[in-house]
Amino acid sequence: MRSLVIGSTSVIGQAVARGLSRHGQVRLAGRRDADIAFDLSAQAPVACDERFDVVVLAAADFGGRQPDELVRAELVNSVGTLAACRLAEQCGARHFILLSSRSACDQVTDPYFGIYSLSKRHAEEVASLYCQERGMALSILRISQVYGSDEQCRSHQPLLYAMADKAQAGQAVELYGRNDAKRNYLHLNDLAELCARVATQGVTGLFNCGHPQSPRLSEIAQAAFEAFGKPLDVRFLAEKNDIPDLPPFDDLQALHEQTGFTPRIDIRQGFELMRAHRETLA
Repeated sequence: MRSLVIGSTSVIGQAVARGLSRHGQVRLAGRRDADIAFDLSAQAPVACDERFDVVVLAAADFGGRQPDELVRAELVNSVGTLAACRLAEQCGARHFILLSSRSACDQVTDPYFGIYSLSKRHAEEVASLYCQERGMALSILRISQVYGSDEQCRSHQPLLYAMADKAQAGQAVELYGRNDAKRNYLHLNDLAELCARVATQGVTGLFNCGHPQSPRLSEIAQAAFEAFGKPLDVRFLAEKNDIPDLPPFDDLQALHEQTGFTPRIDIRQGFELMRAHRETLA
């Protein structure tokens, strides 16, 4: 199986490429450090005469609130998905895999709704349209919050890594407000395995993709202290605004049943892998 992963500098793209490499040759496409030069924001067709069985889109723009950021996110995430589908068709791919986000489920009334949510939902819609009309198999994975053992995911998961820092230093983890919100964190290694199985088994459809457990923030903090071998110290700052709940993220079992794989790294094991990685750097 030959695979093309779009997202040469994406942390998720690199992890997925490593997972797919166990099943055949993998090439990377992107603006930098890529085998194939490809810009999601460019609308001109790309000259590529290579053939691939599977194309995975693992790149995205997280947007912002300024006009230029709104336009860029929609251009990259929505129009860019169309460009990626066209590239997949050009390369003879039978299967297109879109790595979307749980944010695509967000509604206007949800606390973190923004251009990222909207543009990722548009990406799903245009990919569905393109692949249906071209007879290309399509998989859409709505991924939960992703983290890894090193620091590469820190900018997108600051709270999780801050808990690791505090636990490692034996300092209190302070959680704003009174709400002990739930979160769903998926380790990069498990995501890579799920994606590889979707590709090799030809699993198609729209799936929520996350860990079967959604612990509360206090439980996540407890796992961090246990992993770093420090006494538990978690405090809620009632005078601060609550950390809001995320919209429900259910029906995770469907993807696990289809692929025959359930994520194996729970949040405690994830922190243990973080600790082990940090110890190698000390």
